[in-house]
Amino acid sequence: MKPKAPKSIKLYSEELIDPEIEFHYAFHRSFRDITAIHTHNFYELFVIGRGEVLHSVNGKTQLLGEGSLVFMRPADIHYYQPSEGRECHLINLAFRESTVNELFRYLGSGFPSEQLLRRSMPPRVSLPDDEKEIIAAKLERLNTIPRDQKLRLRSALRILLFEIFTKHFSAEGNEEQRHMPAWLETLLYEIQKKENFVRGLASIYELTQRSPEHISRVFRRYLGSTPTDYVNERRLHYAANLLSNTDDSVTSISMEAGFENVSHFYHLFRRKFNISPAEFRAATQKVAIPV
Repeated sequence: MKPKAPKSIKLYSEELIDPEIEFHYAFHRSFRDITAIHTHNFYELFVIGRGEVLHSVNGKTQLLGEGSLVFMRPADIHYYQPSEGRECHLINLAFRESTVNELFRYLGSGFPSEQLLRRSMPPRVSLPDDEKEIIAAKLERLNTIPRDQKLRLRSALRILLFEIFTKHFSAEGNEEQRHMPAWLETLLYEIQKKENFVRGLASIYELTQRSPEHISRVFRRYLGSTPTDYVNERRLHYAANLLSNTDDSVTSISMEAGFENVSHFYHLFRRKFNISPAEFRAATQKVAIPV
């Protein structure tokens, strides 16, 4: 027997969310039935903590596995279906539209808020296991704050939203990038860490466990770049920050950023910023402790 077609409903923040707290938190431990098709006048974040679930949204169906973090907008229409033979633990955080508006205003025009809101599908990232556990722990920690301490709860929520959006949704990406393989999304997150981009290609191969040829093809398709160029981009921006923010020597900074050949570093830096490292430092470095 086929399951009955889900009924479409609309949920309202006025009925679900305490205006003083600004959010509603729920931990769903299973999806045995198809949920109702619904939309809402508030925003949601949800993360798959364990298992997988079929998520039908805006006319498309996605299989979401562990670590999937999804940002739902008020206009999105969606429902969940159980994935055969798999349980799903889903943590859901619903929050008022005004909360998101204030957050995006604070982050300013350098944050891709418009891109996040205009996408045809809800923005989604795949979290590594450690990040998934960190977010789940922080969400669950909200339950430890007494319900009558509403201002404390609201502050905890805002801090958490700031961390999630700046860490996981700050990259604009294009339509092609948004459908990149999960392993590549994970790699791009991991390669932002200093210990990884400094090691360069060796770190990429170790993190992905894929052949260099396959990695190069995927980078060119989704990023329009080679793995080497992508890593060097991270290194150069790190070096530029060190030039502006430290008094370390240019040679030391070159090594710190992962460039073993100083002359190669000078060449790449000038090609990127159109000036030498020393000129960049002279133009950008400010001091709060005068000598």
